[in-house]
Amino acid sequence: MMRSLEAIAARKRDDIQMIRSPRLWPQRYLRLKTQPWAAGADGKSRFGRMEQDDQLSVYPDDGEPMLFDSLEQLTEVWGVD
Repeated sequence: MMRSLEAIAARKRDDIQMIRSPRLWPQRYLRLKTQPWAAGADGKSRFGRMEQDDQLSVYPDDGEPMLFDSLEQLTEVWGVD
């Protein structure tokens, strides 16, 4: 099923709002997973985490850390789990 651009934009806005509100995080890090539209060729989601003091880096469970220039860029690939 194709997601509407409005639904994608709303999800990214919600993710950015949560990332910018670390007081709402359940722990000192935030669990992330790949956005539905950014799943790999096999269709499987990847998981990772973000630390409160570095909200532009993602530490995937299965790879090297990824650094992004902005939350908008980060939420193209990663969302709050």
